[in-house]
Amino acid sequence: MVKQKRRKSTNENKAVMVIIIIIITLGIPVLAIFIHKLNTKISPEISNSPIVNDTATQTESIEINPSIINKPSQSVEPVTDTFTPTDVLPTVNLDVIEIRSLNTLKTYLEYLLDTNEGKHGLSYYNIDTQEYMGIADTELYVAASSTKVPMVMYVYNAVEKGILSFDDVVEYKQEDEESGTGIIIKGEFGDTYTIKQLAEYAITYSDNCAINMLIRVCGEWNMVNYMNSLGAKVHYINQRWKTCPYDLTLYIKELISLIDSNPDHYNEIMENLIENTVAYYMSSKSILPDTIKIGVKMGINTTLPTLNETIAVFADQTYILSYCSTDIVIEESSEILKKASLAIFEYVQNGYTIVKWDGTVR
Repeated sequence: MVKQKRRKSTNENKAVMVIIIIIITLGIPVLAIFIHKLNTKISPEISNSPIVNDTATQTESIEINPSIINKPSQSVEPVTDTFTPTDVLPTVNLDVIEIRSLNTLKTYLEYLLDTNEGKHGLSYYNIDTQEYMGIADTELYVAASSTKVPMVMYVYNAVEKGILSFDDVVEYKQEDEESGTGIIIKGEFGDTYTIKQLAEYAITYSDNCAINMLIRVCGEWNMVNYMNSLGAKVHYINQRWKTCPYDLTLYIKELISLIDSNPDHYNEIMENLIENTVAYYMSSKSILPDTIKIGVKMGINTTLPTLNETIAVFADQTYILSYCSTDIVIEESSEILKKASLAIFEYVQNGYTIVKWDGTVR
């Protein structure tokens, strides 16, 4: 009897354990589902933005400037960078050189003069810095009309000394006639002109008849001796009416000095040089700024192909440039002159010049 009761008790315990295991096995999933549904109901919505703003939990209010907020109606254009091949490798022009020294400028000018046919020379003198540069500057060149300036300077010197008077009258004779530029040749033999008029015509209009009349009155040897007394390297008569760039620069340098010492008397010569427009488009004055005072005297001979020029440039610094060329093509020589003159002008004005040159020297 007792044994039967023990077996019954043991079986009951086993049944209870089985029921407990079944309840636990089924209850855990049900409990998990219940908890999940409960969390879904009470949890707030979560933003999908990857940026978390910590200030969202702050209780202080934040002021927002409406001007920095894009309005819905405004569209923002995408920014795109343009690309060109030059962004990769800039173009470098190896034929263009910047010149910043007088020595380099001289080398360039030597190259410019030497790479063209004929004989070329020049002389540069800076009145303010007293810099001088010469290239074939004492070689002989046909004078043409370029020596009219020192001859007229002699006339003014003779008037200053009382040897002549500006009011003296000179008759135009057949021996004075010479074709070319000028006014007197358009008149008649027997016409009369004052010394003052002849001096003006010889410079302003490069009048050949006017200078011949002055030579006849003053004596050519007197004029040449005056030129030599200034320090000229070339004897105008003995070397058969030749000159050189050095001498042409020397004459203008002396003229500027005379103007400084007696402006009322000598300044008129420079004013006539400034007014001179003979062969203007062949001269380097034509490519320089017209706001600057520039006195110029050209000499052109088409029979013995010659082109000479002397200019006095009154820029930030005052300088003189004389250029001579013989046995040349006149038009080509004019272009060489303009290139040389422009390079010198830019160098004096700016302290540098940019020229087209590959740096080679012949």
